[in-house]
Amino acid sequence: MQNEHNSDFGNQSTPGETQADKEWSEFERDLDTLGRQLAALQAHTAALGSQFVSSLEARFDEVKARAQSFRQAREAELEQLRLNAQQQAESTFSEARMRSAEAARQVWERSEPLRQGAKDVGEGLARAWTELRASFGKAAGRLHTESSANGPSSTTSDERRETT
Repeated sequence: MQNEHNSDFGNQSTPGETQADKEWSEFERDLDTLGRQLAALQAHTAALGSQFVSSLEARFDEVKARAQSFRQAREAELEQLRLNAQQQAESTFSEARMRSAEAARQVWERSEPLRQGAKDVGEGLARAWTELRASFGKAAGRLHTESSANGPSSTTSDERRETT
């Protein structure tokens, strides 16, 4: 009862078809061939006996049902594996995000002295600038009072530096 006829279409496959899909397609073709052969036997029930043909058909239906349940079980297993892989990937990414956030927090905490130092330097510069402005203001004020107290003087700026 084996199919000896090779179909021109039976050995062709689509580009994405895996070896398992090819084997399954071949198995389904064999089951269909067996079903057609059993149907042909139905016409010869007088020679073989209706009970024998019914028994063969029952076995055929049983094998076909078991094959289908096997395929469904494999598909369910593959779906479960896919879901597990997805959950594991999500868990891994979640852990990586947590570790990254923790590392960022630690870097932020370790950089606190640097930020405080930069703030202190900025405040020191602001104080120094204020003091410099005040000093320049006082010096300009003294210079102005000296020049107005002495009247127009003929001293040069070099002479003024020597006296101060």
